[in-house]
Amino acid sequence: MKLEDVIDIVRIANQSFLETARLTRLMGQRFVQYMRQWPDWLFVAETSEGKVVGFIFGSPDGEAHASIHWIAVHPKFQGMGIGGMLLKAIEEKASSLGLKAILTGTPFALRFYEKYGFKCVGIRRRLVLELIGKSLEPPEGLESRLIALEGLRDFIPLMDREEYLRFISAYFSVYESDPEKALAVLADNQIVGILIGRRNEVYPDLVTLGYIFVKDSAYAFRMLKLFAYRASTGGYRWVGVELPIPYVEEGELLKEGWQDAQLPSFWTGYQLRKDLQK
Repeated sequence: MKLEDVIDIVRIANQSFLETARLTRLMGQRFVQYMRQWPDWLFVAETSEGKVVGFIFGSPDGEAHASIHWIAVHPKFQGMGIGGMLLKAIEEKASSLGLKAILTGTPFALRFYEKYGFKCVGIRRRLVLELIGKSLEPPEGLESRLIALEGLRDFIPLMDREEYLRFISAYFSVYESDPEKALAVLADNQIVGILIGRRNEVYPDLVTLGYIFVKDSAYAFRMLKLFAYRASTGGYRWVGVELPIPYVEEGELLKEGWQDAQLPSFWTGYQLRKDLQK
């Protein structure tokens, strides 16, 4: 890969990726980062005239593995085996260094990787609920209030030290950007849980659940309904969660209309692995 390839790479990303890697600023920054750190792990596919029609970004990942971060082929040249050629370049690089396997993750290209011998070894499951066209009311018996900085000490008796540190980490992560999404959940004026949401920076119609604490399992599912209701009152289109959620079964969510996430910056992801021949 050459420095002058940056324009072609950005344009291929613009036209090929469904996820946020298509954004010019992100791919341009990643090009600079990878050219500095791992230039020997970046490959392009060119036509006989020297036109760049595909690229792959890889890197070593520890002492035994290599990782693929991005691979894309220009839409006009897809279906010609170019993606497979790019994968082979990374595999040969990894094999030459004695690495044992190639790792990657993808939200949308599972079948492509399986075609070339990758196997799914894990799933990062995320679900979304579309709020438009639904009647959403606050769940009976629950109410919410904003968590103020001065009130953080009120939550110490509810949880152990490590859980409290997770809570305040989530709280401060939205303190400036989304303070109205840090909520204490109450039943009969007693705190029974915590919800902390975050507006997605790339897809602003989406609010995701960044942290949940449930004091009693009986409140868990209703707390998610409260989270969806509060997002609806803000005019958002989607709410998203990552599984597992304490005391909430996936089947319960699916019955309520939650679906696998396939949004541009929030998706169910598949962890893949291909062992290299010795």
